[in-house]
Amino acid sequence: MMPHHPHGMPPVEKGQLRVLAWETTKACPLACPHCRASAVDHRDPDELSTEEGYKMLESAAEAGKSIIILSGGEPLLREDLELLAAKAVKLGHRPVVSCNDGSLLTEERIKSLKKAGIKHFSFSMHSEKEEDHDNFVRKAGAYKNALQAFERIKANGLSFQINTTVLPGNYQRLDKIMDWVVSLGASAWHLFFIVPTGRASEGSSEVKLTQEQTNKVLEQISDLSDLNKISIKVTCAPQYAQIRAAKGKPSGSHGRSCMAGNGYIFVSWKGEVKPCGYFDMVVGNVREKPLAEIYKNSQVLIDMREQTKLNGSCGVCRFKTICGGCRARAFAVNNDYMSTDPNCKFCL
Repeated sequence: MMPHHPHGMPPVEKGQLRVLAWETTKACPLACPHCRASAVDHRDPDELSTEEGYKMLESAAEAGKSIIILSGGEPLLREDLELLAAKAVKLGHRPVVSCNDGSLLTEERIKSLKKAGIKHFSFSMHSEKEEDHDNFVRKAGAYKNALQAFERIKANGLSFQINTTVLPGNYQRLDKIMDWVVSLGASAWHLFFIVPTGRASEGSSEVKLTQEQTNKVLEQISDLSDLNKISIKVTCAPQYAQIRAAKGKPSGSHGRSCMAGNGYIFVSWKGEVKPCGYFDMVVGNVREKPLAEIYKNSQVLIDMREQTKLNGSCGVCRFKTICGGCRARAFAVNNDYMSTDPNCKFCL
C-alpha cells in the first residue's frame, strides 16, 4: 500500500491549512531520549487555557478545516481534552489524539473521548520487543500498557496507528516491526526520522543514524510499502519521494512531501507557532495574534511555500517539486531553513 497523507488527507492547495498539530501540554510520564518537546513530568500553569484553545481552533477554521492533532507531551493529562475535541468537531475540524501512555487511556477515558468526537489515536512504539521499548521510553510497563490500550480502542470501534522513530537500535528490524504492527490491528504505520531538536539535539548515539543508514532504510521502506500489508507513511525524510520516483514508482505525496508551513502548522503548549514541531523557530504566538493571520502572513512561511526560494543543493535538485528537503533539518544543521537537507544522498 502506498504511503499516504496523515489520516487520508486530500491534496493540499497552496497555502490552505490542512493539519494543525497542537502540543497541548509539555508534561509526559515518559522520558524518551529523542523527545522533540524535551517533555517534563509536570504540567505548566502557562499552558494555553481551554478558552485560549477554543479561540485558536476558531481562527484555524478560517485558514482551513483541518485535522487537529492533539498531542504533547501527553495530551491525556489535560482534563479538558474532551472539551477541546468537541469544539474542534463543532468547527468542522477532525480531531485525533496522539498519545504515549496507555495506562491513561482507560475504558472510561476512551468512551468520553469517543463521545467528544475522537475516532482515531496514535501511539509512539519504537520496538516490537517489550524490554527495548520500556528501556527507551524510560518507563517499566509502558509496552504492556500500550498493548492493553490498543485492545480497548478496538473494542470501542475506534482506530489507531503506530508511530515509530527510526533509530540505531531498530532500523535493522523494520520488517519484523512492520509485521508486529500489522498483528496489533493498527490502521497505519508512520515512520519518523530524527531532526536534531529537543533532546535529539544532544547527539546521543541512541538516536542518531548516519546519512548512509538513513537512505538505506528509506530504500527498504519503499520495498516494505509495496508489500501492501499496512499503510505506511514517512515523516521528516521527504527524500523518500525521490527514492520512489527513481524506481519509477508513485511518490505517494501530492506536491512537495514536506508540508511544514504549507498546509501544516504547529502550536506549542504556550501558544508559539512554528512551521512544524521539529522546526525550532517561532513565527508568532496565538496569544498575540490570530493563528489564521500568522499562518497566512508570516514571511518565513511564505518563503517555505515557494520552491524557487530553495538554495544549496535543494535549490537545483531535479526532485524539488516532489521533495524540497526537510526545512527543519536544514535549519537545525545549517541555520538556514531554505538550504540543503543534510540527510539526503541526492544533495551530496
